[in-house]
Amino acid sequence: MNVRELECFLAVVDHGSITRAAAALYLAQPSLSQVIRRLEADLGVELFRRVGRGLTLAPAGEALVGPARQVLRDLHQARQVAEGYRGLERGRVDVAISASLTSSFLAAWVGHFRRRHPGLTVRLIQHDGDSDDIVALIRSGEAELAYTVSPVSRQGIDCVHIGEGEVVLALPPGWRTEFPDPVPVALLDGLPMIVDRGFGRTYLESVRDTRGVEPAVVVDVAEPAGLVPLVIAGAGAALLPMRQALDARRRGANLRMIDPLTSRMIYAITPASPLSAPARRFLDLSRENLDRWRRAVATRTARGMTLLEAAVDADGVIEAAYQRLTETPVAPG
Repeated sequence: MNVRELECFLAVVDHGSITRAAAALYLAQPSLSQVIRRLEADLGVELFRRVGRGLTLAPAGEALVGPARQVLRDLHQARQVAEGYRGLERGRVDVAISASLTSSFLAAWVGHFRRRHPGLTVRLIQHDGDSDDIVALIRSGEAELAYTVSPVSRQGIDCVHIGEGEVVLALPPGWRTEFPDPVPVALLDGLPMIVDRGFGRTYLESVRDTRGVEPAVVVDVAEPAGLVPLVIAGAGAALLPMRQALDARRRGANLRMIDPLTSRMIYAITPASPLSAPARRFLDLSRENLDRWRRAVATRTARGMTLLEAAVDADGVIEAAYQRLTETPVAPG
């Protein structure tokens, strides 16, 4: 029994006769009849009963219809999966990402993608988070996929929420060690802060307007990547996405969660038309990485760890896995 025989069997079932089924399959009637006889001989049962010039299903044939349809559905799905990987042996994906996400997520996403698909290259473009800028990159074809922390709504553009990331207060080594974890937002009042021109400034403006809390902005930087060295040098505290904050911790910074918990949403922006196979795969893997991180943290908090303890522990496991990559390929998960 093979797939072609099952297709022929179901064609006869669906069309009610050898003649109509043969026409639908572009086969000669004798050829289709031979296929059905071969299938019956292989199974050792009668699938159809010949009634005059017509056919009716025998009991064995009725029992076979459901499993035969499932086999063809499974085969169709398998083909779709395989086709989804077509073109992943070589090629390039053009990705635009906001500066506020570059240091916190991008390395993990690109690293995972390149380990899975070493024949593909990644071209990265940094955008400033402006919606018009992002849309222009997508519509011009300069980027096929963009990530940002704000939703984008434009005709011909798709915007999908793919996850979120916690925001952490990073303190220079030895600073405010008396701060609890989490630290109430009221304790940020007057705190010397380093801000970038993205999330950090927006957040401080929001706590000033809604809670009357006003940290003292002592350093203003254009790019989030400049925050960590300044924190470590003692210039001030900073609000960092969790993954960037954990890097700061490895360099000596003290971390505190903020109460109430603060998070940034992460969105993927694409053209409304179907993505290329490399872009679709990069998007899938970025989702996988965010989901894996969320599950890893949730598993640890369920064991009684604080959110920060869970993040530190999960980060340690990930870092150890990265260290082993040069020795033995590590399956993600």
